[in-house]
Amino acid sequence: MRSRLVRDILITLGFMTRIGPVMEIEAEDIGRTVKWMPLSGLVLGMVIVCPFWLGLFAGKFWIQAWLTVAASVYLTRGLHFDGFADIADGAGPYPDPVRFWKIIKDSCSGVFGVLALVLAGLGQTVCFYYVYEAGAFGAVVWVFVLGRLGNAFMAMVGKPLARPGQGRLSMHGADGFSIGVAALTTLLVGLFAVSPAVQGLGYLFTGGGILFLFRLAKRVGGANGDFLGAAVVLAELAGLLAFCALN
Repeated sequence: MRSRLVRDILITLGFMTRIGPVMEIEAEDIGRTVKWMPLSGLVLGMVIVCPFWLGLFAGKFWIQAWLTVAASVYLTRGLHFDGFADIADGAGPYPDPVRFWKIIKDSCSGVFGVLALVLAGLGQTVCFYYVYEAGAFGAVVWVFVLGRLGNAFMAMVGKPLARPGQGRLSMHGADGFSIGVAALTTLLVGLFAVSPAVQGLGYLFTGGGILFLFRLAKRVGGANGDFLGAAVVLAELAGLLAFCALN
């Protein structure tokens, strides 16, 4: 039991980030990663923030913020931003279902995807500036934890609409117990990292982002892994905006 628990955590780290080892996994292993997604965000956030906590680029908050976003993209292989861009391209000005899924399958990025990436990357950089200016290193970590909770919740609400693919395997594992573990992990980290008000507003903003993605999924007749990636980006932005709004 203990060895399987450790293996599932390592699989999640390897699946969600470059930090974990590359392991041979089966389809059913993907579903068990849902409960550990916020934990992978905790590890990711700590790895990213540690050099700045130790004094690297102290007082140069723009550089710290920019490097945080760059490190996030690199250490996650750009996985979540890719999904975010695909969703933006597919939805465009009007999310026609046939057009949407045709665009999602296309590896090229269009104008809406590029604009979405610019806005998200710029928005995160600006917000991280204010977090670092406040010396809130714990809040930086919590933002990455909250982002993975967004992934878990999108997996849960998107399960009835799941389309074939890797995203469906994650959604299949989004049961009540897994969501409970993911939510408890995020809540406990938040208790040490941010104020209750920031937590509450962050969850509210995250809920708004998940609701947007769920309504889009219903409109286009399905949800896939791109929706899960987009949920991470929106939830991270939700946490950052909540901190900046109240500090």
